[in-house]
Amino acid sequence: MRRPLLEINNLSIYKKNYSLILNSDFSIQTNEIVGLFGSSGSGKSVFSLFLLGLLNTRIFSFSAKQAVFNSSSVFKNLLLSGVEDFSNFRKKHISLIFQDPSVSLNPTIICGKQIKECCFDIKPNNSFNYCLSLLDEVGIENPKKVFFSYPHELSGGQKQRVVIAIALASKPLLLIADEPTTSLDPSTQRSVLDLIINLKKRRSFSVVLISHNLDLIKHYCDRIFVLKNKSLISLDNPENKKHVRLLEDYLFKIKNRKFPLTNSSSGFFYKKFYKPNYSSPVIFKLEKLSVSFKNKPSFFALKDLSLSVFAGDCLGIVGSSGSGKTTLGRVFCGINKNYSGFFNFPSHNNFLQKSVQMVYQDPFSSFNPKYTVGDSVLEIINLYNSNLSVYELFSLVSLKEDYIFKYPHELSGGQKQRVSIARVLASNPSVIVFDESLSGLDIEVEFSILELIRFINNKLKITVIFISHDLNSVYYLCNRIIVLKNGEITDSFNSVDLFLNNRNNYTKKLLSDSNFI
Repeated sequence: MRRPLLEINNLSIYKKNYSLILNSDFSIQTNEIVGLFGSSGSGKSVFSLFLLGLLNTRIFSFSAKQAVFNSSSVFKNLLLSGVEDFSNFRKKHISLIFQDPSVSLNPTIICGKQIKECCFDIKPNNSFNYCLSLLDEVGIENPKKVFFSYPHELSGGQKQRVVIAIALASKPLLLIADEPTTSLDPSTQRSVLDLIINLKKRRSFSVVLISHNLDLIKHYCDRIFVLKNKSLISLDNPENKKHVRLLEDYLFKIKNRKFPLTNSSSGFFYKKFYKPNYSSPVIFKLEKLSVSFKNKPSFFALKDLSLSVFAGDCLGIVGSSGSGKTTLGRVFCGINKNYSGFFNFPSHNNFLQKSVQMVYQDPFSSFNPKYTVGDSVLEIINLYNSNLSVYELFSLVSLKEDYIFKYPHELSGGQKQRVSIARVLASNPSVIVFDESLSGLDIEVEFSILELIRFINNKLKITVIFISHDLNSVYYLCNRIIVLKNGEITDSFNSVDLFLNNRNNYTKKLLSDSNFI
């Protein structure tokens, strides 16, 4: 039997005196794709940092019987490598695809220059053409245009393809993909993952695909490791009886916590539907509203939209990347005022600033890392002279008091999103817009945040506008759904009618994509 490309035995990782991973084995063969699955906080990202030699030794420590990188062209004992030695090894042989391309790309540098920085063995006079060939290889339609573009000028899918091009620039033997598609819509997720698989076959490198989406990992990976209770459990090892029962119980919980898009007769999930109250006061009314941009006046992000939002509504807005969902949310919040057509809202002073609030997709980038999260909430309380205290707001979103004194980097994704919601509630809003606020969260955390949003809508009587590319969560939460495509409303219906045969083809495609991922 051939030796694995990477083989690790009896690995333990500690954070100060707390163990994160204990006595675990891991291996990956050349040209193999291995999935690493686990819930938030299970240690997936810490394990990937170990593979990259990027663990902060002031905080983390580790031990292992063996950690060997062994290919036909290179041999490396990772345990005996110093920091500088491992850094030089990593630059040439191991690459990483980050979770959020918006954060991992430098916003002040054109994309081509960022790819060039990783072309270690390419002569300077050949680097431009090499970068263009990489962009073409990852499916960019106009490589030269993207080369000279800044990240903010690209769509989410294009940015992720640029990140993949950066990862390929050094011609790695091992590619670590850490939640590479969580911020993308299902259709784009599929195209990006298909791209990674095709590149793996063409270039013969190995892939560690890290995700909290078990269905995705099962579909794409040759083998799967589950990180649970500080252990790496191999799914392809039926003799590992020690963990079989634990794994079966865990997968059962995941299966039954999920809210799949099926009829209630499936037995998985029964949703208690409540219809919108169309007799409630109208909060927002849009008639033939269009949005275009100064640099592209002929392109309409939104076109001839007519829509009413009622008090107490829980309205879902769904569509693929570039459909205009976020632009519409920014219109509701008064952030984007560059529109034509009719848009009315209550005219009392500062209504849009105070009474309509937005919870953003990435909670980490919406916090000041120098402030405790309690201070971030207190800032809004003081700004709007709220009668609620920080303690009361944290209690509302089910966070313990000691979290008030923590910094953003000390919280998990779900905890940061709860603080984001607490900060929004501090202004006593009438409407909250959730813009892809659950992207990147595992199914259990997502479910708990959805329940919190439902509490806000039902008990606090706050109107909710829920923007997402995930039809699963929109269907679970909302009583009314509109579907956007190319800036236009292509379908509008009550949630209870989602599975009717008269849904249009685009809605059916979104339905199919949501079942796929």
